[in-house]
Amino acid sequence: MRRFWFFLCWGVLAFTMPVKAADEDTLREIYTLIPENSLQSVSVEDVAVPLLKGINSVDKKLMVGNDAERLSLYYKGKLLRSFNKPTNRKDVEAWVKVSAMLFDEASEYSAKAAQHDFELADLSMAAAADKMGNGIRLYLSPDAMDAGRAKHRRFFAARKEGNALYLKLAAINAATAEDVEKALQMNPDAQGVILDLRGNPGGSFDAAIKVADLFLDDVIITSTKGRKDDDAVYYNATAGDVIDGKPMVILVDGETASAAEIMAAALQEQGRAKLVGTRTFGKASVQQLLTLPSEAILAVTKAFYYTPSGILIEGRGVFPDICTFEMPESKNVSNLLAEGASERCLQEDRVAEGLDLDVAKELIERQIRQKM
Repeated sequence: MRRFWFFLCWGVLAFTMPVKAADEDTLREIYTLIPENSLQSVSVEDVAVPLLKGINSVDKKLMVGNDAERLSLYYKGKLLRSFNKPTNRKDVEAWVKVSAMLFDEASEYSAKAAQHDFELADLSMAAAADKMGNGIRLYLSPDAMDAGRAKHRRFFAARKEGNALYLKLAAINAATAEDVEKALQMNPDAQGVILDLRGNPGGSFDAAIKVADLFLDDVIITSTKGRKDDDAVYYNATAGDVIDGKPMVILVDGETASAAEIMAAALQEQGRAKLVGTRTFGKASVQQLLTLPSEAILAVTKAFYYTPSGILIEGRGVFPDICTFEMPESKNVSNLLAEGASERCLQEDRVAEGLDLDVAKELIERQIRQKM
């Protein structure tokens, strides 16, 4: 009988050990990769504490308390156990050990935690990411990461608006630059271009650079700067403007973000286009994607994008030349154009506003008349 129980227990142990080892491998990778790659300087403790608190997302009855010396695990408000925190805030192995013990304890009392004991690190990290800041995200699978991306669909429309070619970019993907170039080739008689980026959440950075490059002539498009010297990179346009300096206006609003902001800022600062609308979203960061042993994807912000003149886009946004914030459709276009730029221009969703397009068309017409 003893021999039977010995082999039974050993069989269970042998079955569970790889699961625990995998979870510890995930913790080890997270505790190593984020401090090494994050834009801001963070310790292992800065990562571990929010991650462990994230176990509450698996079972609301589980709570983790944190003080100067201990981490305490509660279930239904009752203290289960306190763990001494490692004295070294940067000791990866010590924090992995404490975290694994806390997860083991949680799995003993919580059926929900026990059901997910092979992925507690992933689930807890995913829940903690939003609260950690520094642009950290965790996608539980590559499919989850791609769910919010514009990959193969075409988010593009083109039509004539008076003498101008109106191009609507609802998102930016691999097809965008080709779509824009084809539309320009099919409308050689257009005397100007209106690029509508309202509501555009961004998308492919490389595609945004290609679109900006179509209209810029051998100048800086954007640059990146991070904590490490090798994170500093400059992106330059090649020679040649496909529309030979014809007037250009870009529509932006509070939902214009990321790659779309980078494009708009470059064309504005290089004197290639006027911006009409409201201040943009202010989200332009370089994300490094790191694959964990569990195949989850850890995204860590390692640098920020800057305008050609070196202005940080993140948290600030891009300000338009003509602000239409809270302007009614009845607003006189000529009066609005006379008001000019405003550094107090706030963010607003203006995707459905016709005034912005009317302003853009008038700007194009004025520039056309000036060239006559």
